[in-house]
Amino acid sequence: MSFDALTLHHITHELSQTLISGSIRHIEQTNPTTFNFKISKDTRIHWLTISAHSVHARAHLINKPPPGQKQSYFADFLSTHLKHGTIVDIEQLGWDRILKITVQPITDEPIQPPPKAIIAEFMGKHSNIILIDSSNDRILECLKHIDETMSRFREVLPGDNYVLPPQQEKIDPLTIDKTTFSELLPSSEVTWKTLFGQINGLSPTLAKEIIIRSEKTDLWDAFQQVLIYFEPNHVTPNLLTEEDNPLAAYPLILQQYPHATSQPYETLSDALSAYYDAITQQETIASELQTLTQALEKQKSMLGRKEKALQRDLENAEKSEDYKIQGELLLANLHKIRRGQTQVEIQNYYSPNLDSLTIKLNPEQTPSENAQAFFKKYTKAKRGFSQIQQRLAELEAEQKIINGYENKLESAKTLETLQQLHSEFLSNGYLKTQKQKKQQRSDGPYRKYISKNGFHIYVGRNSQSNDLLLREIAKPRDMWLHAKQIHGSHVIIRNPENRPDIPMPTLLQAAQLAAFYSKAHHSSYVPVDYTWARYVVKRKGNVAGYVHYTHEKTLYVEPAVPDTKNK
Repeated sequence: MSFDALTLHHITHELSQTLISGSIRHIEQTNPTTFNFKISKDTRIHWLTISAHSVHARAHLINKPPPGQKQSYFADFLSTHLKHGTIVDIEQLGWDRILKITVQPITDEPIQPPPKAIIAEFMGKHSNIILIDSSNDRILECLKHIDETMSRFREVLPGDNYVLPPQQEKIDPLTIDKTTFSELLPSSEVTWKTLFGQINGLSPTLAKEIIIRSEKTDLWDAFQQVLIYFEPNHVTPNLLTEEDNPLAAYPLILQQYPHATSQPYETLSDALSAYYDAITQQETIASELQTLTQALEKQKSMLGRKEKALQRDLENAEKSEDYKIQGELLLANLHKIRRGQTQVEIQNYYSPNLDSLTIKLNPEQTPSENAQAFFKKYTKAKRGFSQIQQRLAELEAEQKIINGYENKLESAKTLETLQQLHSEFLSNGYLKTQKQKKQQRSDGPYRKYISKNGFHIYVGRNSQSNDLLLREIAKPRDMWLHAKQIHGSHVIIRNPENRPDIPMPTLLQAAQLAAFYSKAHHSSYVPVDYTWARYVVKRKGNVAGYVHYTHEKTLYVEPAVPDTKNK
């Protein structure tokens, strides 16, 4: 079930009661779309999870985050701007599935930075997490970059102003009266799609619930029965399951699932955690089952190919007696054969009818050498026949093992059983561990660093990387650096807040990187030019990595690499 507007309505209230005035201590990343915020308030620690998953987008409190992945650039960016910040406001934007969390950053600088806001949009495949400057709604960074090639209606890119998704003209459910409701929905055959299309805040699930309840009363009363659950003091968090399958975590008991079992929870976050934990376990089981099934199919296919090859070898080996007969016939007729012949026709004494037999010869060998060649083929084929039979028996045993594992997979119901099978597959060689695979992963097309002031620095790896750095990464107000008149890497200092200047410690670090990744990296001091990226132009026809720039200034630095690399 989707994370709808009613669920977000109550989660917003729950988060406001729990997290406002709390301080963000840490940010962890569970997977590419899910981030966990460690928040301290009144000596207590709370964990908030926010996910932009295409199916399971959501936000709620959790007890403890699961093991995570390596931090991404976006996770580091959030940490840089939000760590130690205080949460000052949490709100749902209208009746949209959009959560806004405003954070006041805390720094040691005399001038405090403007407040930032995390905006989480829970909209299926269009879900996104966006960080903005609350003072001017400018986007600092976002999990998913949406440009004009991806959406005709709305771009979401760093440097742009944040605007809400296109709005639909619907009635507010909390202000509509009975008269308006009756005028809006005059037909006695109103469908859930009609309700969903006319009244704000209603998801398909909630609209269907109203229709189901209207079977026992009129539509307005059914609407009122559901509407009462929009009030925080009437919420009844529960998890609905059917045959151990999770159906929904919702603020009210849904009558549209008459055969479902309802389990109450103290908070909606607890119900959502239970629901998504169950969903995650189901998906993990399905993924593990698919991995093991594919491994078995691959093993079966390989055994099938081996069997076909062995059968071909067996057919050749069964010709061993033919080779022996041909050799003996040649020895018995040496006086009839001359060197240079390509074949000879001899009466076959081993045939009941004494038929003639044509034997092919090697014209470069003597008659005796041709006979010995057939005896060698006979010996080899005879020996191979025994070996092939042995290998076929071993192959049959392996196929029985595979069949046994197929039966085990069909009956496997728990993750523990599948994990045990996974271990056995590893032992049998059906699966390979990461250590068994040669890992030659790089850090990506750019080297990435974080300066002492928290700025992200990107360094090109080669000419193509330098071009990509300018075309895809750099924004006009980012700082660009390059060793002066020396071949080397392009360096970009990200400046999503469009600050009018870059702190000198960061400039020096970036300049040292530009010097280090240049042809002059063995020199004591290297001149490095720096200018805003808007003054750097790659002209049409220029070779990769070659640019023109103006408004530059020059620093003289010793080549070096900072300790803080974002790997």
